[in-house]
This record gives sequence, C-alpha cells and structure tokens, in this order.
Amino acid sequence: MSHQDIYKDIDLTNKSVLIVDDNPNNLKILGTMLESIGFNVRVAKSGEECLKSIAISKPDIILLDIHMPGMDGYEVCKIIKADSLLNDIPVIFISALTEEFQKSQAFEVGGVDYIVKPFELKDVELRVKTHLLLQEKNNKLIMALKDLKEREEKLVEAEKMASLGIMTAGIAHEINNPINFISNNFKALKNRLDKLNDIINKIQDKDLESQLKEIFIDIPKIYTGIFAGLEYVEKIIKSLRIYARMDKDNLVESDINELLESALTILQHKYKDIAIIEKKFNFSKKINCYPAKLTQVFINILANSIDAIKEAENILKNKNETGKITIITKEENNSLVLEFIDNGIGIEKENKNKIFDPFWTTKDTGYGTGLGLSIVSGVIRDLKGAICVESEINCGTKIKITIPLDNR
Repeated sequence: MSHQDIYKDIDLTNKSVLIVDDNPNNLKILGTMLESIGFNVRVAKSGEECLKSIAISKPDIILLDIHMPGMDGYEVCKIIKADSLLNDIPVIFISALTEEFQKSQAFEVGGVDYIVKPFELKDVELRVKTHLLLQEKNNKLIMALKDLKEREEKLVEAEKMASLGIMTAGIAHEINNPINFISNNFKALKNRLDKLNDIINKIQDKDLESQLKEIFIDIPKIYTGIFAGLEYVEKIIKSLRIYARMDKDNLVESDINELLESALTILQHKYKDIAIIEKKFNFSKKINCYPAKLTQVFINILANSIDAIKEAENILKNKNETGKITIITKEENNSLVLEFIDNGIGIEKENKNKIFDPFWTTKDTGYGTGLGLSIVSGVIRDLKGAICVESEINCGTKIKITIPLDNR
C-alpha cells in the first residue's frame, strides 16, 4: 500500500498545524512546506504565545521547538498535557542536529515524535500526516468505545427487564396461591363464626356443648393458616424490595444469605417442581456489595442451573436421581466464597471458555440473550472478585465466586 493510499481519507484543508519557534526563518520554511501540502498553518514565536493561541482555537497538531527563551518546549508540552481539554493534541518536537536534545525527556512530557533541522519536506509531511491519522483513528476508537458502552448499558437494562418479566410472572403465580389460601381460610373462619353465632343463640340447649368445643378447636388452626399465607406474601415482597432497591450503584453492607433467599423466593415457581435446593450457609458476616446487582447475579446463575436440570430430565430419570442445586457460602482467606452446584446437563468442554462472552448462548432463539453470565462476570469484577466454572457434560456444573471482604 502506498503512502498516498494510507492518507487518502485525511482532509488536509480542515487540519490546522500550529508551529512554535522563536526563529522566524524556521517558521517561514516549515509554514511554507505545510501550506504547500494543504495544511492550515498558524505560528507562535514563544511558549507563552503558543498557550494563548491554543486557548483561543485548538489546533489539530503542534510542531514545538525545544530551545526557546523563557518557557522552553518541554515546559510548554507539560502544560498542554496537564489540561484535559488540550491533552489529546499531538505534539511533535523540533530540534537541530547541533542542539542538545533529550529524546527520553521529550516523550516523558507527552511528545509523540520529533523532527530535526534542516527540514526535509517528505519527512515532515509523513510524520505530521501519520500522527494526524493516528489521532483520527484514536478519536474514532474512543467514539466506538463510548457507543459500545451505551449499547452495553441498554442491553444490560434489557436483560434486567427480561428478568423482571420472568420474575413478575412467577410472583403473580406465587402471590396468587397464598392470597387464595388466605381467602379460603377467611371464608372458613366466617363459616365457623356464623355457626358459632347460631349456637350462641341456642346456648340454652346443653346438647350443643360438644359442637362449640369443636368449633373453638378449628379457629386457631384457621388463623395459623392465614398468618402463614401472610408471612409468605411478606417474604415475596421483601425479596422484591431487595431486588429493586434504589441504591443499586452504591456499595451497601448486606447479608449475603438474605440476598440468596430473595433470589430463591423470586425463582421458586421455576424450580419447585424441578429441583430441590440444598442450602449450606456457613457465612454470617455482612459484606459490601451492590444488593440489587448481586441478587441479579444469583438469579441468573440459579436460572441457568434450573434450565440445565430441565435439559437433563431424562438422564436424571435413568440415574434414578432428582434435580438438585446446592448453594454453599463460607469464608476462605479473608474472602466470601459462594458455590452453586447442580446436577444438570453440564457444559461442553469447548464451550466453557465462551460462557462469559456477551451474546454467547446455547439456548434457542427467543429463549436467551446470552447476556446473563456476561452480566454476572461484570458485577463480580466490580466487586474485585473472581468467578470460575467447573463442568462435565451430563454430570452437572459448579460455579465458584470469590469476593474479598475488603473490597472498597
């Protein structure tokens, strides 16, 4: 590829070059060279004049003489690079072969290159164009990363909304059961009280004594049923509050077992007919975390385990086994360790290194975005933790999370 092909996309008419040199002859030679190529050239005769010039209008690139009276080139470059609005301007130093020139110092203060006197047009042209091209590509990369970040945030939000959809369906089902239970118990209670009222009206009849005793025995049982239903509704609502709490971007001292219980409550409709949950909670301290995000982590991991057990249904039947998810919490080496172990379908060996990649999924179209474990990995990284996976096809999967207790 020729030089012309490399720089063909640079519009030189829109590129401004500021030349800073106390020697009028150097300004004239360099200025004429660059103008002949098509650059918009500005000049400054001192470091102070340079800083005033860029404060008025930011150039695309600066050619900066090192040896100037007053403020030298090194000092000028330091000031430019210390300014967040100016530090992306490429600075190329100018030096004569006969002058003392510290290359290491030039790069340390933020210079990207240097040219030497006497100037050769082709050398000056290529160096200036190269750094303008690099700057342009760097700006495009920054914009692409910004765009990617925005897209990632939208996708994470979409994943959260998808989880909320699953959660809402489950909650509607779960709340409906206790509400029906409460309603039926209230009806039964009303029925008993109506009977009691009839009996009281006939209290003169001694033969009704046994009926009164029977009714009074039933009433405490009914109240117990009502309160059990209410406690379960309260548990679901508490789980929702933890999951949807407003301080999702702030570290909060939280009970890890409570977050796990919330995730299990939210997912109960998914696993209750598929898997038993074995809880081995051996960690009682509180840990700094993002409660809503960490609950999302647990929901994603557990939901994957549930799906894996569903896929392994026939295999488990042949083994005469029941679907099982074991959750372990413990402390090791001043860190919280969580382990999620299932006896589901497992992960193919060639896929184990892909499971935390965004958009990668083995699920059918419409059944997963592939963002679940990518989000999990990101949240754990934010907590300065680590996550690893062990899995064997047709045998199950173990996910281990380690979070340092001192993670602020």
